[in-house]
Amino acid sequence: MKKIILIHPPWSYIYGKFQDAARAGNLYPPLGLCYIASYINEFRPEYSVEIIDGEVEDLSLNELVSEIVKKKPILIGLSSTSPLFKQTKALANLIKTNLNTKIVLGGSHATVLKGSILQEEQDFDYVIYGEGEESIIEMLDYLDDKKDIKDIKGLVYRDKEKKIKDNGERRLSQDIDKYLPPARELLRYERYLWSVPRKGTVPFTTIMTTRGCPFQCIFCSAQNVFGRTLRKRSIESVVTEMEWVVEHLHIKHFSFIDDCFTLLKDRVIAMCQEIIGRGLNITFEGFTKADTVDDDILYMLKKAGMVRISFGIESGNPEMLKRIKKGITLDEIRNAFKLSKKYQLETKGSAIIGFPYETKETLMDTINFITSIKECDQVYLNICTPYPGTELYDMAVNGEGGIKLLSNDFSKYLRYGNPVIEVDGLSKDELIKYQKYGFRKFYFKPERIWYNLKRAGFKAGLKNAFAFLKGVSR
Repeated sequence: MKKIILIHPPWSYIYGKFQDAARAGNLYPPLGLCYIASYINEFRPEYSVEIIDGEVEDLSLNELVSEIVKKKPILIGLSSTSPLFKQTKALANLIKTNLNTKIVLGGSHATVLKGSILQEEQDFDYVIYGEGEESIIEMLDYLDDKKDIKDIKGLVYRDKEKKIKDNGERRLSQDIDKYLPPARELLRYERYLWSVPRKGTVPFTTIMTTRGCPFQCIFCSAQNVFGRTLRKRSIESVVTEMEWVVEHLHIKHFSFIDDCFTLLKDRVIAMCQEIIGRGLNITFEGFTKADTVDDDILYMLKKAGMVRISFGIESGNPEMLKRIKKGITLDEIRNAFKLSKKYQLETKGSAIIGFPYETKETLMDTINFITSIKECDQVYLNICTPYPGTELYDMAVNGEGGIKLLSNDFSKYLRYGNPVIEVDGLSKDELIKYQKYGFRKFYFKPERIWYNLKRAGFKAGLKNAFAFLKGVSR
């Protein structure tokens, strides 16, 4: 049987001094690769698919390549974000040095840069951009001499004269139920552990109910892969998938990774009713926008098993919220946190400092605002990072709003401890100083220290606390 290996390279090293904290809070299963694998299993069963998550396997690049060489795959798929691309390039080079096999690159970085990757990097044979399920199936048909490569949408390749060819975008399918449930069983799924309120550290998985985001935040590139039109799975397919995960993988905690989980109120309430009606004994959490929650939806979410909700705060200054096109007010943010606490949900918020037009005054507005929300249990305070494919990146390249891009090395595009930008009056070192100050001001309060130590059990609390302190104290 012909073998395909899909690889998510190890990534936590890029966070430097925040590496332990990053692993504690970002060890998500590579759901995109699991979707690709399930589609291949269903429609091309003559291929054997394996997924290797280099981070969970705790393998060095050399160890990873040794494992790959033993298996002799005919095709290797690599997924990469922009910060991880340097590592992904190194892995591709090692593979090509040791094995004569084809390598295809996918993921958000591939979707943004497309053909320029093949122009600069000889170790990649193909780039698939956008949603990759159908493109990879057609590419396998090409490798089996059943399809002309020129007819595969969403593919970049080199022709016989070594010229870069882009076949054009693949039209996004409106029927996303056809994308079968992701093949989580191909992962070491028991190694993905999450700190859950009142449950301790338990196995968890991610799940998507929609693809696409209609909002226009300048710092987000999600629309590059999934588009701006919101495409919905059927509620039955979502809950059936959760039921299968509970029964077969014995995982009972889910993190919804929709870009705005509660955007469609009636749909979310109907999903909660389906979970309750099937008697699913689960817990879950999700990310959302503060102006999309109210009493009705939070009541049903709590009843169905929600234990934690995360809101994008982004800035504590009203003018900055308008500039970044967040489409929300400070009062709506405060109200969302208050309502969430009414239903005893753990709350998280994320904020960013260093946007274009930022000043010390607007930056301190953000730090003071997040600190003042007593109903917020945890916060991520990020330094503005202009990822390729965002409006923010274009602004940084052009110096708009006083923002200056300091590096073109994407491996340095991190949100913690090592900014790649400066803003008028705010140097790189000052942004680091304010980030650490903001973390200390938020977390170093007796009530928050106590809550975060006991929230998921003292063992998990102490582990997370030491990982966090390790980063902010250096």
